[in-house]
Amino acid sequence: MVIKDYPYQSCFAPYIEALILQKRQAGFLYVTEEYNLKHFDAFCIEHSVTLPVITRELSLAWGTPRNSEAKTTCSHRISILRQLSLYMQSQGMDAYIPTRFHKKSNVVAHVLSDEEIIAFFKEADNYHPELNATVFMRLSMEYRVLFRVIYCCGLRISEARKLKNGDIDLKEGAIRIKQAKGRKDRLVYLPPDLMELCQQYKTLMDFVYHVTSIWFFPARNPECILSVSTIDLKFRQFWTNTPFATVCDRTPTVHSLRHSFVVKRMNLWMERGIPLGVMMPYLSKYLGHCSPDDTFYYYHQIQESFRIVRDKDTSSLKIIPEVRTYEE
Repeated sequence: MVIKDYPYQSCFAPYIEALILQKRQAGFLYVTEEYNLKHFDAFCIEHSVTLPVITRELSLAWGTPRNSEAKTTCSHRISILRQLSLYMQSQGMDAYIPTRFHKKSNVVAHVLSDEEIIAFFKEADNYHPELNATVFMRLSMEYRVLFRVIYCCGLRISEARKLKNGDIDLKEGAIRIKQAKGRKDRLVYLPPDLMELCQQYKTLMDFVYHVTSIWFFPARNPECILSVSTIDLKFRQFWTNTPFATVCDRTPTVHSLRHSFVVKRMNLWMERGIPLGVMMPYLSKYLGHCSPDDTFYYYHQIQESFRIVRDKDTSSLKIIPEVRTYEE
């Protein structure tokens, strides 16, 4: 997705280039945004936009959802144009500030059962690339570790793929998540078995594959990180090969691994009689949520949670007595 040496040609070219430079000087990677600005540049050329003025009409045309495009993707494109508008206004230019964003639909994520988790990682462990090249063998090993880090630590996909070697202390088993969602830093601790797996993984990367990279999960080109699309593709490939793929009513995504981590952790506490009210603030901080309410959202409408609540609920029978057959 990285756009190298792309010649911006629309009337907005100098402002786009200046915005990207400003963001990078401020410390932002600004890769996905650059990708969208490249398409906005091409969009303006295609629609014969000759005046460097972001009008309401131009904003609406750019923000029109495309065929089969997700609402969040469309809103992200609008957000990029909004940043360009704000930059141009700061330079004394006229620019309409887009405010019409598409609301994200609240789709309940699929929580993988223990059997589904086992089947998924079995497929990941048994995966062998079609080409028996060193780089593809190395990537197959990365996928096995990456998905386990996401699941066992409850990380977001962006947090896991952007991990640098300096972010992970394999002696103490701690991961420092830097500038995650909401620009928050936090510490996440590896379970002992995962820490051992990561140590073995790093040894292989250094002494077998001889990979020199700042990234813990480098892409085919070690200077780059694994893309979201690549990770999504491999997740779907592994899941599709499990026996549960054809009978599951809701197709899981990579985010389902994080979702499953949260639900299973809460279930475990409830089964052990540990008060959720006491533990939720800690879990919320661990996940990088703003409040426990955001964490409880993961738990709603989950079938497995109903079983736990039912097993632990001792008051309902006192309030709603068992219905018995009426006898005259």
